[in-house]
Amino acid sequence: MSTNAKNIRPAAGQEPLDAIDERLLAALVDDARISNKQLAELVGIAPSTALMRTRALSERGIIQGFEAKLSLSAIGRSVQALIAVRLRAHDREQIDRFTSRVPKLPAVLSTFHTSGSVDYLLHIAVATTEDLRDWVLDNLATDPVVGHTETTLVFEHMPGNHGPLPDDH
Repeated sequence: MSTNAKNIRPAAGQEPLDAIDERLLAALVDDARISNKQLAELVGIAPSTALMRTRALSERGIIQGFEAKLSLSAIGRSVQALIAVRLRAHDREQIDRFTSRVPKLPAVLSTFHTSGSVDYLLHIAVATTEDLRDWVLDNLATDPVVGHTETTLVFEHMPGNHGPLPDDH
C-alpha cells in the first residue's frame, strides 16, 4: 500500500491529499468492501475519522463510487470486443446523437472518446460471436452517424491499477 502522498497530484483547485487520504484510498482500491472498523485499523486512525475522511473523499469527487465486478463469462457474456468507431461528420448534433445512445446500450462496458484515426473506442461484451456480429450490424453499421467500424476480439482482459500510483512508478 502506498504511503507517499506525493504520488497523487490533486486536480487544479483541489485540496491536496495527505498520507492518510492516500492510505485510505489504497485500502479501498484493494478491497472496497472492507468494513469501516477494519479500514480504520489498517490505516491507523479512529473509526469515526475513517468514516469522516472517506465521506469527504467522496464529496470531493475523488471516490466516484463502489461497484461490483462481475465475471462476464459467468453471466453469459464471454465474448468481448473492442470496436473502433469513426463518425461520418464531426458536428455537435451527430456527436451528441452517438454519445447519447451508444454508451447506454446494454452490451457496452466502456466508451472512450479518442483522438487519432478513430473517434470512439467501445469495449463490449456479448454471449457469442454471432451476437457480436448482430450487435455491430444493429447498433453501428445501420447508424447513419457512423462512417466506419473495426472490431477486435479480446482474448483476455488484464485490468490495471485503478487507484493511487504505486511508490515505484
